[in-house]
Amino acid sequence: MKLRFWLSMLVAGMLLWLSASIMAQDEQPPTDAASGVTIHVVQRGETLFRIAQEYGYSVEAIAELNGLSDPSSLQVGQRLLIPTSSDQSSRQAQEHIVQPGETLASIANLYGTSVEQLAATNNINNINALYVGQVLTIIPEQIIATNIEPPEPMMPGRVIHTVQSGETLFRIGQLYGLTVNEIVQANGLSDTNIYVGQQLVLPGVTPPQLALDLPAAITGLDVTPLILVEGQAARIRLSTAESATVYGNFLSKELSFISDGDRQRHLSLFGVPLSTEAGIYPVNITVLTDAGEETTINFNVQIVSGGYGVTNIELPAGSDLALLDTSTDEQELAMLGSVSSQITPEKYLTAPMGLPAAAPMNAVFGTRRSYNGGEANRFHLGADFAGGPGSPILAAGPGRVVLVDWLSLRGLATIIDHGWGVYTIYAHQKDVMVNVGDFVQAGQQIGVVGSSGRVTGPHLHWEVWIQGTPVDPMQFVQQDFP
Repeated sequence: MKLRFWLSMLVAGMLLWLSASIMAQDEQPPTDAASGVTIHVVQRGETLFRIAQEYGYSVEAIAELNGLSDPSSLQVGQRLLIPTSSDQSSRQAQEHIVQPGETLASIANLYGTSVEQLAATNNINNINALYVGQVLTIIPEQIIATNIEPPEPMMPGRVIHTVQSGETLFRIGQLYGLTVNEIVQANGLSDTNIYVGQQLVLPGVTPPQLALDLPAAITGLDVTPLILVEGQAARIRLSTAESATVYGNFLSKELSFISDGDRQRHLSLFGVPLSTEAGIYPVNITVLTDAGEETTINFNVQIVSGGYGVTNIELPAGSDLALLDTSTDEQELAMLGSVSSQITPEKYLTAPMGLPAAAPMNAVFGTRRSYNGGEANRFHLGADFAGGPGSPILAAGPGRVVLVDWLSLRGLATIIDHGWGVYTIYAHQKDVMVNVGDFVQAGQQIGVVGSSGRVTGPHLHWEVWIQGTPVDPMQFVQQDFP
C-alpha cells in the first residue's frame, strides 16, 4: 500500500512539473540566441499566415525553415522555428486598407518600400487592378531594408465599422483586435444583438493611413461602403479645389452628382444592380472646373454577391397569365427607371426610413423568382408586408408624390421622391389618399393595402430606387444616407 501511495505521488509530481513546463513555454517561447531562432508553440485557431504576420515574415519563409510541405496543416502544440533578430520586437506586420485615390506606387512610397516588393508580398499580378477596400500586408523587414523610416502612426480617431450580413460582435472584434465588451461599451449597446447596416464605433483603432495620389483639382474622395454589395446602395463623396461640375460612369451607367452651394463638395448616391456578378469594376469620375479644365480619375471597387435565393410563386386559378410575359416586366421597369432617374437637388430625408406598414414582412428583396414552375428569370425588387385588406400604408419618409397610377404588375401604385435620386414605391394598393404634387411627411397615411396587379393575395409591395436602380429598401431602414 505504501509503495502504491508513493508511486502515485511521484506520478502526480511529474504531471505538475510537465504542466508547468508547458505553461512556461506557452507564456515565453524559448529563444536560441546563438542560432537566431525562437520557438513558437501553435495555439488553437492559429494559422501559418497569422503566425507569419505576428513575427513579420512571409508564410513561405517559415514553411521553408520548418520543412512544411503543407502550410495549411498545423497541429495544436506543434513547435515552429521562427527567425529572430535584434529588432524583432518592432518587426510586426501591418495591414493597409486601400482607399479611393490610392495607387500601389503611392502606398509603396508611404511605407518606403518598392512597388515590386509590395506586389510580390500580396500576390498582385496586375498593379493597375488595385481596388478600394483591398487589404495589403506590409512586411516591416522590407521597410527597414530601404533605410527609410516607416510612416508615423496616425493619432487614434473615430473609426466606424458598418455591420455586414452574417457578422457578429465576436467576429468584428477579431477583425480589429477588440473584445466584445469593448465594442459594447463604446457603442452603449444593451446587448450583443446587432443588425446589417448598423454603424459601430471601434474604440482605440487607428484610422487607415492614406497614400492618396489625387490630381490637384480633387482634394478629397470617399466611397462608402468600401466593398459594394449586389442589390444595395453606395455613396461617393468628392471635394474639389474650386467650383466644378462632376459626373461619372459606373457599370456602363451614368453617375449623377449633387453639388453644394459653392460647388466644391459633391455627392452621388447610386445602387448596384441585381444580377451584377461578383468582381472588380472600374469607376470613372470627371471634374470640369468653371475655367474649363477637365480632370479624370479612375479607381476600382469590389462587388460581392448579395446572396439572394430563388423562390417559386404559384398564381391562383383565374390569374391573368398574360402578366407573365417578360415584355410586360420590361416595359414597367423602363417606366419606373425613367421616373427614378430624375435627380431632385433638395434632400428631404433627415433620418433612416420608417417601415411602410404595421405588418410582418413575408417576402424579402432580391430573390430570383419563377412563376408556376417556370424559369426563374425575374427578381423580387422590394419587400412585402402582409397587411390585411384596407390596413394603412405609411410614407417611409418625407418627400413629394410624383406618380399615382394603375400599373400592369404593381397595380394601384404611388411613387414618392425623397430627393437626391431616392424614390419609394408603394404597390398593390386598394385605394390611395394622396395626389401628385402633394408633399408628405414620414408616417403619414398615403393609401390602404389591397391586391391589385400581379399578386397572390392582399399585401403591400414596397420598393426603393436610386438613380434608376432598385435596391434593398431595408438598407434605408437600418442606416441613414449619406
